[in-house]
Amino acid sequence: MKNTNWRNIEGRKRTAPLKSLDGIRHNSQTKQDKPRLFIPNEEEKLYGDRFPSGFRKLKLLGKGGCAMVWLGEDELTGKKVAVKQVSRCSSSAAVESCKREIHFGKILNEVRHPANQSVAHLITSKSDRQDLWAIFEVGGSSLSKALFQLKGEFVKGERIYQVVHGPLYEEIKRNPEILKEFVKEMLEVLQLFSELNIVHSDLKPDNILVNEEYYDGVKLIDLGSAFSCIGSGSINTATPEYMPPEALELAHSPGDHVATLAQFSSPWSFDIWSLGMILLEIVSGVPLWMSLKSRVNRFGRMSFCKGLLAAQGRDPATILRMQHEVTRNVEQTIHKYAAFTVTRNFVDLLSKMLAWDPSARISPEDALSHAYLN
Repeated sequence: MKNTNWRNIEGRKRTAPLKSLDGIRHNSQTKQDKPRLFIPNEEEKLYGDRFPSGFRKLKLLGKGGCAMVWLGEDELTGKKVAVKQVSRCSSSAAVESCKREIHFGKILNEVRHPANQSVAHLITSKSDRQDLWAIFEVGGSSLSKALFQLKGEFVKGERIYQVVHGPLYEEIKRNPEILKEFVKEMLEVLQLFSELNIVHSDLKPDNILVNEEYYDGVKLIDLGSAFSCIGSGSINTATPEYMPPEALELAHSPGDHVATLAQFSSPWSFDIWSLGMILLEIVSGVPLWMSLKSRVNRFGRMSFCKGLLAAQGRDPATILRMQHEVTRNVEQTIHKYAAFTVTRNFVDLLSKMLAWDPSARISPEDALSHAYLN
């Protein structure tokens, strides 16, 4: 394995995103009926009153910097769908990201595997002069929303925030088997991805859909930053708090990032770290990125807190240093910050997932055989 310095990331040049993969073209038409969408006027102008033919627009589900996600309905079957719209007037990177998501969605559609049930299915895609559309099965709410809600409050005249745990989080605290089932299901998806040489590369709570009230499985979404580990290209600093240290540095340096990662890591190394960070966030009871002064309930007592990787301005160099601090002794970190009790086997598995050396991280296959899950 090639040795790489993952510490000096300041002053590095940011590179362009991965080059586009294949896109497919169909026709779409403008809908005449206009539901109440509740989006700003400037976004209304950009995304317009358009929608792909054969589907009816119902409401806005969410939006990112360069995309809208709508709840739609198949006009023939009445089935609800999630429709991602990327305007060609937005950034070229957003269009290429959507093409990449369609590309990997099509690959997964060709695979018959039980773990595929945990990935949001790409139903179809459409392309025209104004927009690119990716149409998926509908999932639940994001894991981040299901776990945490932030409420502003005043304590002794000071404005702070309370991290409120949702029903699903409380269920995880009460029943250890729920967390175990979540870990198992996510590992099965990562094992499938590894067999296909796919790296999701933006695994985070916002990209995992769940039921907010009780656990009934996951739907992994947003392969817009994914790449093939046997390919080439650059990687983006999608969400730095969940990126492994080696990728966090590479994203700010020139060169072929994908080929460089392949020299010293395995297909699962990137995503297994991200899953480990999600688990550490769940156990701590606070979003990793939470930098505002907050309070959280830990073992029945309110205590002041911040996210484990809360960095001013989300500075990558600071996040990299904090990653090292919280992962060099995972057992100690959990003992200090845990919001509920976990087993020694869980701590052991998490330590193996968050090994600083990517070649030393546990594979999804070995993790599925770990004592914690058996």
